[in-house]
Amino acid sequence: MSSVLELLEAHYGIASATVLGEPDDRVTRVSSPRGELAVKRFTADDVELANREAGLLAVLAPIDPRYRVQSLLQTRDAALLAFVEDDAAVLVTHWCRGSMKVYTDIAEAEWHALGTELGALHTRLTRFTGSLPRASELLVDLTAEREKITGIRGRVASREPARSAEIGRYLDARLALLDAYGERGATPPPGPEHAIHNDYNQYNYLFDGTLPPIILDWEGAIAAPQTYEVVRCLNHLPLVAPTHATAFVNGYRSVRPLDRDTLRWAVDRCLLEHAIKSWPLEQLLAGTSQAEHALAGSMEVLLALHAGVQELERFFGLG
Repeated sequence: MSSVLELLEAHYGIASATVLGEPDDRVTRVSSPRGELAVKRFTADDVELANREAGLLAVLAPIDPRYRVQSLLQTRDAALLAFVEDDAAVLVTHWCRGSMKVYTDIAEAEWHALGTELGALHTRLTRFTGSLPRASELLVDLTAEREKITGIRGRVASREPARSAEIGRYLDARLALLDAYGERGATPPPGPEHAIHNDYNQYNYLFDGTLPPIILDWEGAIAAPQTYEVVRCLNHLPLVAPTHATAFVNGYRSVRPLDRDTLRWAVDRCLLEHAIKSWPLEQLLAGTSQAEHALAGSMEVLLALHAGVQELERFFGLG
């Protein structure tokens, strides 16, 4: 692929740019006459993701003080993406300054702003008409998932014997949630499916001193009942910080209602998804770097949900 600066000049008419850094292996930060830019590269295999992110940012472009997203730059031909050699693609947005916060450092007022923001985003995203994977297309073989959880015990005992008891309790909790909520969670969602971010969490909130935060990375969006995203992004927050979770829900409800039947399905689906979430443990057993951190987070959330599922249901008015 041509250099980032060559691509900017050829497809965006931006010359005299300077590379400032590469925050990750796909994004380059650039200084240019049009301000600081984020140049995101997609391989040919990921062009569908590029189209998805560009289309969503275009729909969200009209100014709404209740939400903030990256501002998309069009090419010199007024296209949302630049298609380059090897069937790859480039998406360019204005660079956004700010920092991430772990969920425990997000203040109550910030949670309220995030809830209001999600409600406003969902309202706008009902206008998105592009193609997205749908929650209703997810098929879960509950028997196979149960066998996968039970089958991993032997591998844990042989490769992580010192942690066999600890991880065994985690696997027991996964099985209990799968047995209790799997059947209901695997049913098709009620109501319409619209675009959702699908990764609305601390890793995609950018805080810059102004509320609401900027919401990053839309390439993983799917179509689902939008209420599902409220439950999914809160995770175990209603159990460990109920006042913050309440602030989030109050913010969301100030913009959009939450349907009880859809909430019931969303809680069941989220509990099922936590029960079958195997990749952190698989990565640990494979010796992948950063696997310990991912597994610790997964275990924290899963065990909290297992112990507090009735409290979670009461929080959402389902008890």
